[in-house]
Amino acid sequence: MVKSSILVTGGAGYIGSVLTQRLLAQGFRVTVLDNGIMAPGSGRELLTDGVTFVQGDICDSGELTTLLRKGIDGVVHLASIVGDPACSVDPDLAWETNYLGTIHLAEACRQVGIHQLVFASTCSNYGYQTDGEVNEWTPLNPQSIYARTKVMAEHYLLSVRSAAFQPWILRFATVYGLSPRMRFDLAVNSMTIKAILQREVMVQGGDQWRPFVHVTDAAQAIIRALTMATSTSIPEIYNCGSNSENYRLRDLGELIVREVRDARLSIASTAIDRRSYRVSFDRIRDELGFFPRYRLVDGIREIYAAVRNGFYHDFAQAQYSNYMLICDRAQHMAVVVDPDHLMHAT
Repeated sequence: MVKSSILVTGGAGYIGSVLTQRLLAQGFRVTVLDNGIMAPGSGRELLTDGVTFVQGDICDSGELTTLLRKGIDGVVHLASIVGDPACSVDPDLAWETNYLGTIHLAEACRQVGIHQLVFASTCSNYGYQTDGEVNEWTPLNPQSIYARTKVMAEHYLLSVRSAAFQPWILRFATVYGLSPRMRFDLAVNSMTIKAILQREVMVQGGDQWRPFVHVTDAAQAIIRALTMATSTSIPEIYNCGSNSENYRLRDLGELIVREVRDARLSIASTAIDRRSYRVSFDRIRDELGFFPRYRLVDGIREIYAAVRNGFYHDFAQAQYSNYMLICDRAQHMAVVVDPDHLMHAT
């Protein structure tokens, strides 16, 4: 498509704050819609100058329609309660945001006549797989509320696909790397920062397979989908990552302690999270020409460098964790709804 005006929902989040930088750098005009749940303050302060910021919610259909009528040409849909632990804190919020919010957005796009939407889904949809490498045609086996909300959102988007509305679905590998809205509740980021500051890497089980993709590469894959799409293209589902970046969690731990040499690796025999999926990324490579630039070791080294430069020594703060942010929100809502909350808690 011609480089034009893109709406990014959840644009102040982990991927979104990186994506907005790259969109601007490549000549797009960018509007961000974000409710601030997953970002400190409103989230506005995380964004590059030149981005139009709207604090609002994808579940507000009227607001969506009004915003989309303001010269928007395409939509990137990142707004979501991301992660299994965060969704488990408030399942109703997860379903409302991840599933119903996607319906609201898609219907607003169809009403206004916006044909292109890029939807951020997840390889977590594959859940637990025992038959080797999986691809886009492998039956899904979601193991969590988070994955189930994404699967249902995918089903809905595919059910309303037409010549006039063409949703593209990107199933991202587990994301890592530095972002303006940093997260330390992601496997690589969490294990690396703990190796650096606590001198230990803990792996539960270790035989589980996971694919990984750097946050900058994830943003570039979205832009690739935007620029590849035309009025005559057929949108599809793509796994987003690289074949060479599938790792067993034990191997990930060993890679981290090779880079952080005074850290030790501890492996617990019991896996709390049994999800295991080794993913093929042939399709996005062959059809979209997507080749990630970063490897896991690059992400480990950039976090290590940031810590040496004085950043992220407060990594355990709630601002770096989707789970803790949702817990804080749930606690605040309980206080608001129940005036006796503080008395009950004593």
